[in-house]
Amino acid sequence: MDGLAEIGAWVVVVALVGVGAVFAVRDERRARARRRSQVAGKEIVYGRGGSYRPRAGLWAGLLLTWMAVGVAVPMLFVPDLPPLWGAAATAAAVVAALYFLLGYAFTTVVEGRVLERKILYSGENDDIKNYWIAVDDGRRTRIAGTPVKRDDYARVVAGALVRLHLTTRGRQVKRLDVLELPSSVNTAAPALDRWVTPAHAARALGSPVEVVPLVIDTPNTRGYVYVPPGVEVVNGTAWPPALYVTEAFDPAAAAEIARRATEGCRRTWHHGDKGVFQFGMTYVLTWGNGALVLRGHVDVNEVGPVSRLAHTLEPPRPDRR
Repeated sequence: MDGLAEIGAWVVVVALVGVGAVFAVRDERRARARRRSQVAGKEIVYGRGGSYRPRAGLWAGLLLTWMAVGVAVPMLFVPDLPPLWGAAATAAAVVAALYFLLGYAFTTVVEGRVLERKILYSGENDDIKNYWIAVDDGRRTRIAGTPVKRDDYARVVAGALVRLHLTTRGRQVKRLDVLELPSSVNTAAPALDRWVTPAHAARALGSPVEVVPLVIDTPNTRGYVYVPPGVEVVNGTAWPPALYVTEAFDPAAAAEIARRATEGCRRTWHHGDKGVFQFGMTYVLTWGNGALVLRGHVDVNEVGPVSRLAHTLEPPRPDRR
């Protein structure tokens, strides 16, 4: 009986290990699929989370230099140390330090068009954002994505011409120059004093933006959408990132655009309500005698920055006269 119990326990252990391996392989395949895409007939491959380490080579070189000094100094004051061993260790540390330091010091320049921007998530709960761009320099059909910092990511769009200054080892971005943004393919919007400015939209969408007017059939209203340069707005819609804005200039118009924006909601927005009224991915604010409606996506599954924009705007108070 003891032998059967032991065999049964091993069967359970093997089964659990097998199930864990199956789930691990499945998760890895999903992660690998998320790190690959096809754009303009070219395959793009992105790295794993935490790939953006622009000064990793510098710190590794300095650490190895410190280790080389730490080995060499005792050789000068402790004559009993084996000289061959100390010299070999010092030489190895110096060579490794030079390898990393020179890899950081020298720069490779790559110039090309941005095919795609991509945000990948990592960490135990997918709570770490990793920002990537894919730059086509015209030399390869398979392109390795380049990790960038958030500020550089927000300066470029698909179709932008950029120049990357990369470390020779690890190809980490030391500097990114935006040489040209895509030309607009939409109807130019007149210069107006808008309640949501381009600076607001660029900060929320994490991208350069242009404004495109929208047709709103409600009197005393105005609509527009912010999209990255080069993104076409068709029938009033565009792929993310995009921020849709509707302004109403009197209470009647405000009530109508709010009714349309919150159709299906169990609650009802009323002009004069304080704070932000949220329904799904739509945000309604009382704006003076009118109202402001915001709706948008930064990424397909992310609306957080649009929510932060709605809650940080400072609308004028209604005119009580």
